[in-house]
Amino acid sequence: MVQRALRFRLPTAARSRFDARSFPLSIHRVAALVEEAGFSGTAYRGQSPAFEAALPNDRAAVHHLLRACTEELFEYPLRLDLAGFAALAGAPVANRRYLAHLGSSLVNAHIAAVPGSLHDPAFWSGVLPALRRIGEPYLLVGDSHSRLYRAVGTGRLRSIMPIHALCTAGSAVGLDNPQSRSGYGVHLGRIAAALAEAQAGPALPVFFQFGQVDVEFVATFRRIARAERVFDRAAFAAFADEVATCYTTFLAETFAQFQRRYVLPIFPPSLSDETWAQGYVNAHVVHLESAEAEEEMTRRVRDLEIPTLRERTELHRAFNAGLARRCRERGLRYVEVFDAFLSAEGTVAPRFIAKSGGRDHHMDEPPVRPLARAALETALRPSRLRVRRSTISVRRPAAAL
Repeated sequence: MVQRALRFRLPTAARSRFDARSFPLSIHRVAALVEEAGFSGTAYRGQSPAFEAALPNDRAAVHHLLRACTEELFEYPLRLDLAGFAALAGAPVANRRYLAHLGSSLVNAHIAAVPGSLHDPAFWSGVLPALRRIGEPYLLVGDSHSRLYRAVGTGRLRSIMPIHALCTAGSAVGLDNPQSRSGYGVHLGRIAAALAEAQAGPALPVFFQFGQVDVEFVATFRRIARAERVFDRAAFAAFADEVATCYTTFLAETFAQFQRRYVLPIFPPSLSDETWAQGYVNAHVVHLESAEAEEEMTRRVRDLEIPTLRERTELHRAFNAGLARRCRERGLRYVEVFDAFLSAEGTVAPRFIAKSGGRDHHMDEPPVRPLARAALETALRPSRLRVRRSTISVRRPAAAL
């Protein structure tokens, strides 16, 4: 991420075009507003030796941020000054999409640095009105796969802006367990309580994406615990229903006061059959979901019968279908986008894993982001039809075939 962020160096001839983003304010005035919002050039430059070498002073640091803020996953040290942030949000910058990128970048950098802010009603009371002056903020809650949905919208009128509560390696089935190692269920409960207390909180759209960790890893770890070498489809179906039931019940109860609650499906599997045969495990997931050491878990996974990629894709589809049913029962809106990521062969389209090559359980960010953004914008589109429907579908564009 640091290397990618450092690509944002504009040649002198391009700077005038970049400055136009801040019109009618000068880029120097916008930089000053960013610093008033809490940005520290010293902290920004100090995040890595590469930044120290590339950015000789604080002015260069803040101008670098103004270029790099369009990278949604770019994080850096920051503590927001809410009054300063409100002033930035109210700046008369004509390019509202760029201001949305900048505002969302600052908020998510602050959350990454101070995650406890999400439990503070004062944080929400300051941030939400400011963001709503720019566009439409939405809360995104989920495991590491949810990072692919962390997208600033391209809408002509009001850009959507993510506020990301990342729960790395979080399982859906564990959310309603107060004794879970991750503590994510308690964490989300505190976020919901803080938002409910904030004046503008319950109107905030909330998107949830959990379940990939359960289907790909927790189910496998449970098989190991039960010494089930042969894959049992009936046992998996029962597990999938358990996960969907616990997950949607937790969301419906914990976020009961919220008016717009959306559940995103899990993605198609991207790990190749060869990678599973080598005993692939995720160290963070192992830490949260098993008492076994990573090396021992890898050895045990190698001994298991793992369904083929085609079969695993159908298992993911079945999980999503069950999740959609549970969402309808509990008044949650399910967003259907699973098929948009598939090839004609019925497995993940090669362009979504061209970089990872089947060696990572995450799909590649750049090709996924346009479809993820479209799913969010479709869900949030202000139409009576969308509000009444419990399932929102996003089709695969022709370019994705």
